[in-house]
Amino acid sequence: MSFTNLKELIELAEQEKTTISELMIKTEIQQKGCSRETIIDKMSEQFTVMEEAVRRGTMNPVMSRTGLTGGDGNRLYQYAQNGNSFVNPKTLNAAANALAVSEVNAAMGRIVATPTAGSAGILPAVLVHALDSGKFTREQLVQSIFTASALGLVVANKASISGAAGGCQAEIGSATAMAAGTLVELAGGTPMKVENAVGIALKNSLGLVCDPVAGLVEIPCIIRNGLHAITAQAAADMALAGIASVIPPDEVIHVMHEVGQQMPESLRETGIGGLAGTPTGQKLKKQILNEKTSGCGPAKYQSAYEIIGPVMVGPSSSHTAGAVRIGNIARQLLNENPVYAKFSLMGSFAETYQGHGTDLALLAGVLGLSTMDDGIPNSKEIAEENGLQYEFTKRVLGSYHPNTVLVELTGFTRTVKVLASSLGGGKVEVQEFDEYPFKFSGERPTLVIRHSDQKGVIAELSEILYQKGFNIARMANERSKINGAAITICEIDNTIEGTLLSLLKREIPTIDEIVLVQTM
Repeated sequence: MSFTNLKELIELAEQEKTTISELMIKTEIQQKGCSRETIIDKMSEQFTVMEEAVRRGTMNPVMSRTGLTGGDGNRLYQYAQNGNSFVNPKTLNAAANALAVSEVNAAMGRIVATPTAGSAGILPAVLVHALDSGKFTREQLVQSIFTASALGLVVANKASISGAAGGCQAEIGSATAMAAGTLVELAGGTPMKVENAVGIALKNSLGLVCDPVAGLVEIPCIIRNGLHAITAQAAADMALAGIASVIPPDEVIHVMHEVGQQMPESLRETGIGGLAGTPTGQKLKKQILNEKTSGCGPAKYQSAYEIIGPVMVGPSSSHTAGAVRIGNIARQLLNENPVYAKFSLMGSFAETYQGHGTDLALLAGVLGLSTMDDGIPNSKEIAEENGLQYEFTKRVLGSYHPNTVLVELTGFTRTVKVLASSLGGGKVEVQEFDEYPFKFSGERPTLVIRHSDQKGVIAELSEILYQKGFNIARMANERSKINGAAITICEIDNTIEGTLLSLLKREIPTIDEIVLVQTM
């Protein structure tokens, strides 16, 4: 990317006399090698999902799978229509929109992580509110989402968008800042005013803890989305009025990171402290889950669609979308139908996997379902139908991200072990494969090659890929011993066809197996 912080982003926009959204679109075109039309069309599809979630939850009551929450989006929307509210009824509609999306998420409906599922109500809420105002076209709103993605990329890379790593400030705070800055640009504000909106919004989310009751993305998550949609609008208006963030927004982001690091683990998505630890919170946990209560540098975010997306079934981008992707990577690496799966969970995954649906998501991924598959809530039934046996355990796996799992997957002829982390917003990173210390995300087409450790294998592999027009983004190699078994990981920028795999195996006799891995 051409920017690493807000200061660079704003200066670049001012130098080129363009908007942040235009800069982000150009960045996507350069990174993806796609046309502008393709990039815009994909974002338009994301916006359609956002709007559908808003309409679903405001027009009709939507209940969560647990029955603990639901119907508030519709309830607030109806209340706003009677004209007796303290808050301007039109503004109140934005809060209703956010509640609606969050309730669809809690019902395991289809939403877009913006930047996470736990904060997925805020940006769609203000954008659909802007659409309903009649002041902006759909095309303008779709383009404005690229502004949100650029702002989110800075926060994600300089701090965190994961509640397990940085508390709720990393999710709700980031989403509020993204929404505020987006509204400023949408209204014609300068890049400098966009930056100020981010600072104003983020400062007022500092220290917000992640304390989901029973580990569910319901209480207090849904209400926080509703209130912070209004906060985003207020922050945007302040910036448009000329109010500045005295503390530079980049410094605010740095402080958010520091505060997140200082938060105790009990207040970072474990469902232990804060509201989750109250007598009522503990009672609800026992009632819902029927259980007794008890007392590495991450991969970088580069694309707009790592911040706006994925399109997914709720309720959590880390615990649902990320978990589906981890399970799916393990399935692809097994390279045959699984018959047994063991999931060893640590950190936030271990503490809240039932409430967040992590167990359902991991199983769904192992079964080959995608992040937007409506079958995710029924993955245990699907596993039974497919003869897949499974178990979940809790285990300390090492100094990894709190949302980490060891997947041990057995097929008819083999077993693979995949240690992977869900970093936030649906982004994942494999830490180890069959106990080899590999790191890859599956976002690019990735060749995983088992071969004998022989001279010239890497050179021959590189030469064939070069001759066939493939660009290697990253390559890593590990071996058991000299002349022993080896594995090479090769991430490619281009789309890979199945014919390449057969060609490589034919041309390089020392290759035993090639698997193509890519997240769904």
